[in-house]
Amino acid sequence: MVVVAGEDSTDRKCLRILLEAFCPSMAGRIVEINDAVRLRQAGDAALAARVDSLANKVRARAAREDAEVACVFVHEDFDACDSDHFPIVRDRVQRALDQRFGNAHYTLAVWEIEAWLLLFPGALHSLVSGWKVPKQLQGKDTGRLNDPKRVLKTQLGKARAYRETDAPDVIEKAVDLGAHTAPLGTNRSWDLLRGDVQTCCAQHLGSR
Repeated sequence: MVVVAGEDSTDRKCLRILLEAFCPSMAGRIVEINDAVRLRQAGDAALAARVDSLANKVRARAAREDAEVACVFVHEDFDACDSDHFPIVRDRVQRALDQRFGNAHYTLAVWEIEAWLLLFPGALHSLVSGWKVPKQLQGKDTGRLNDPKRVLKTQLGKARAYRETDAPDVIEKAVDLGAHTAPLGTNRSWDLLRGDVQTCCAQHLGSR
């Protein structure tokens, strides 16, 4: 099985859709840890304790499902634009996960998952016909945009305001359109997620 943990249910749903889209073998094999994950800002001792707690929850879920764990995906928002600080934060948490798991992937989204949604203007328009990503925001590095959630709420048009709960529907539209394999723009955290999914799918899932 594949375990998904994250900040909230909306983010976990987005991650589940993407995992199954990039690795169809994961369909029907994904389970969630519902407790919110808070690793990024923890001090060293607290980080180790929180990773231990997460490992215990994963172990308990595996026992309940009577299944082996192929991979664990842990999502958090970076809550800042992409920068030289991003890989430092990501690598620190990834090392802590590696010490307890041999197959965990830390998905640190810059700024947040909404930055990924801006890679798919067609999906946003398909979900709400009145939404349109401004031309000046298309084809950009969306990880460099300040507060992408605010961008979505204020710059898509007046059809209706974007809501956080729209995120899984936008991701699903992107998958339906086949746009998830050809984003319009770049985002380092998106590329890292795709690489991690490929690693899990090719190296871990087939043997479990």
